[in-house]
Amino acid sequence: MPEKSNQRAIANLVGFLALAGLLSGCASLPADSKVEVVDYRACLVSDGDASTTGLNESSLYSLNQAVVTYGIQKKVVESTPAKFVNDVDQLVQQRCNFIAIVGARFTGLVQPIVEANPNINFLFVTDEPETELLSGGLSNLATYRVDVYEAGLLAGHIAASITETRQLAVVCQNARESQFYRGVEAGLAKFDEEAGTATELNSRLLAVAPVDVYLPYGCKGELPGILESAGNYKIVGFGRDIFLDTQLADSKDFVATTIIPQAGPRLLEAIASDLESEFMGGTLGSLVALFGNGGLVISEEHSLALPSGELEKLRLLAEQYELSFK
Repeated sequence: MPEKSNQRAIANLVGFLALAGLLSGCASLPADSKVEVVDYRACLVSDGDASTTGLNESSLYSLNQAVVTYGIQKKVVESTPAKFVNDVDQLVQQRCNFIAIVGARFTGLVQPIVEANPNINFLFVTDEPETELLSGGLSNLATYRVDVYEAGLLAGHIAASITETRQLAVVCQNARESQFYRGVEAGLAKFDEEAGTATELNSRLLAVAPVDVYLPYGCKGELPGILESAGNYKIVGFGRDIFLDTQLADSKDFVATTIIPQAGPRLLEAIASDLESEFMGGTLGSLVALFGNGGLVISEEHSLALPSGELEKLRLLAEQYELSFK
């Protein structure tokens, strides 16, 4: 492995560890912080556990980043569709200036809440189409859709390019029912077509040998246990760069790459714009996160290198997919 790749990986890790304490689930400004505290509260409503890998974790991390960057207060609520209206009403009563909502299961519930609270700006992060919400033209709502099928497409191709046993597994809850899983199927099929190989995809929670590449999706902490029982393996992640996951400290050498949706940075930008009274909602606030427009990012190379030419193949794969619906 080239020395500069190892140095880059170490630099990434050192930088993360320096911020880890501040950006944990209980992030707050330290007593000696030079950041001025402001009278502003940003709130997050997640569908279930806010630390679930993917859109939830990415959004939570950036909310914590906003606390230590801008000096704001925060509030996080782990909700369900049945509790959603009551949970948001409570956040309104607690004087949230901005509310981010993460999860496609909330889609039909968002518009009435936004309309009922015109003085609060909202960001809705989803992995499903948001056409109905956009048709409402709500100036206090921005939407950000992540195309998780394309994320899976890229992840599947990468995983197929690094497996030695031709056995992959998408692991953690309900993976087989997701658009991500369908994307992984298409990505590995494309690789097999190019390379003349035959790759098998599994979705068992505790898939074991001969599986040697794991693609975690929607995990809530199960992955360390899965990898501990797996023996020799590689990881292709989705969400925040899995190389930086403190739960996987002993697994960093096995991380190939992560498909990173820019939902977190989008949330941070939305809070910044709201603080400056420049929030833009409606259609101007909507963007579908794709690889071609930078909404999906492939993490930097870590200790485990990708095959030569793989990144260029991914660019072509994403281009063909994105052109298919234009």
